[in-house]
Formats: sequence, structure tokens, C-alpha cells
Amino acid sequence: SSARTTPGATGNINYGYFGGGSIPSPATVSSVDRIDYSSDTSTASPKGPLSLARNRIIATGNASYGYFGGGAPQPGGGGSGPYSTIDRIDYSNDTATAAPKGPLSQAGNRIAATGNTSYGYFGGGYPIVSTVDRIDYSSDTSTAATKGPLSVARFAPTATGNASYGYFGGGSSPSKVSTVD
Repeated sequence: SSARTTPGATGNINYGYFGGGSIPSPATVSSVDRIDYSSDTSTASPKGPLSLARNRIIATGNASYGYFGGGAPQPGGGGSGPYSTIDRIDYSNDTATAAPKGPLSQAGNRIAATGNTSYGYFGGGYPIVSTVDRIDYSSDTSTAATKGPLSVARFAPTATGNASYGYFGGGSSPSKVSTVD
């Protein structure tokens, strides 16, 4: 619904969701847009906002929910970030404001995320860390559990995975990292 940089994105089999980011004001936004994969030429539909406006946010999810975590305020735009906030979007009621859930173990932005049907994993980030946090979708009000660290502390990595494994690759530390964990 608006041009923006550094939003988080996740989805399920039917829809894709883009949340947060910054617009050219400079300002961070809390808006969430949904695209319908069955009519992917339509304009994205505005949906319920995140609980907090932020950019450099990351997201993951399963078939029922999307989780948007971390992020930062707009540079020079005020706010006290980075954030540890996790917001959950319920795909069956995506017009409501996203529900704040258990936070990440530490505040950060430029994190990577991946997940499977049961868990979401958030790894790396700025300030430069090797931390990997796991959120349990069945108990998503708890603080994310810290899991084994990445082999190299880094920010701005990327991540992907399947039902059994998550892979975190690249990033900066502050020099470029080629490692995949």
C-alpha cells in the first residue's frame, strides 16, 4: 500500500504478508500488507498493524501465524531501539492489530529468521551477535529460548530452512561473512 524499505515478510500457502519498514519521510511504519497468491496482480491489501512501528524487522511463521521480530526506529527519527518485540499475526483474523508475544532474548535489528511448523528461529543481528533465539509457536508468550550460537557473530545474515534444519548464511561482522551455519 506504500513504498518502503526493510519490511519483514512471511506467509502461508494462500497469502504473503509484508510488515513494518520505513517510508521516505523518514518514518517507520507499523502497517501490514497482504498479497493474495491467487490474484497476485492485485494491489496489496492493508491489514491490521503491528503493535510497534519499526524498520529492519524480520519475520517467519507457520500455516496459521506470522511472527515479526526485532527491528529499529528510523535513524534520526527518534524512538528507543533496537527492539526485542515479537508481534504475531493471526492469518484467520488479519485485520486486528498484531498481538505482542514473548520477546527475543535481546534487542536487535538486521536479524535473520527461519522456521518450521513448530518453531521460529531468529539469528544474528545488530548489535553484532551470534545468538540464535527459538520461539515455540505453542507457547509464544514466553521469552524466546536462546539456542546454540552461530559460528560467527554477524548482522544482516539471511536464512532459510525446511522441516528439520535452518541455515543462516552471509552477513557482516563487520567484514563480509561467507559462512553458512
